Amino acid sequence: MDDLYGGQPPDLSAGQQPDLSGGQQPDDPYGGEQQVSWLDVPAQAPVIASDGADVGHVLEVAALVNEDIFHGIVFAHSAHGHPCLAPASDIARITDRAVYLSVDTAAAGAYGEFQQLHVSRLGLRGISRWKHLGWKDSSE
Repeated sequence: MDDLYGGQPPDLSAGQQPDLSGGQQPDDPYGGEQQVSWLDVPAQAPVIASDGADVGHVLEVAALVNEDIFHGIVFAHSAHGHPCLAPASDIARITDRAVYLSVDTAAAGAYGEFQQLHVSRLGLRGISRWKHLGWKDSSE
């Protein structure tokens, strides 16, 4: 008996499972790793350049969590040892095991040293009834 497309149906009597992929195997260059959000970046995860080189490990995520703004990944660069910021635009993928960059080892080596920023926000300041508009320290 032919199937709808004119071919023979698979013989499942030998314990074979039907091929539901249409004959195509998924191309997964990340070895089955699960993609995650920047909110779930694993601590100390390796940072991998586009050419496959391990260029360091994650120190922290540079973001404003309350505003859902992701700036990038701060990582300890294995070549120079100081912390560097890989901007969000240079991050190809974040998985449950690593952070993958869209730039090669040379470009990752050109990142400057990361400088922690102090963030202030405009808000109400003062005590009791004497409130006024002014800059307040941010928790981020």
